[in-house]
Amino acid sequence: TGEDQVTVNVALVRDVIDHELTGIHDIVGSKVDTYLVKKTRAARIKVHVRRGGDAVTVLDAVDHALTTLDQTLGRKIPVLVHLTGGTRTALARTTRVQ
Repeated sequence: TGEDQVTVNVALVRDVIDHELTGIHDIVGSKVDTYLVKKTRAARIKVHVRRGGDAVTVLDAVDHALTTLDQTLGRKIPVLVHLTGGTRTALARTTRVQ
C-alpha cells in the first residue's frame, strides 16, 4: 500500500518511562502494559506512589515522561495513567543503613 510500518516493542516504552521517572522521590516504581483498543495500540502506566507522596509532582513527572515518549515514537499514543498506593508503597520507605 506504500505505507511504512514500524513495530515498537513494549520494552522501549517501559525503558523511556522508567528512565524519565528515575529520581522522583515520590515514586516507588512503575509498570507499563500495552493493549489493543479498537485496532489502536494504547498503554496503561501504573505508578506506585510512596505513602504521603505528592500526587501533583508525580503527575507532572508522568506528563513529562509521556511527552518524551511521544517525541521518541514520533506520534502520540493513548495512555491511561493509574496511580496506586498500598502495602507495597507503605513498605518501600527510604531506609538508611549505618
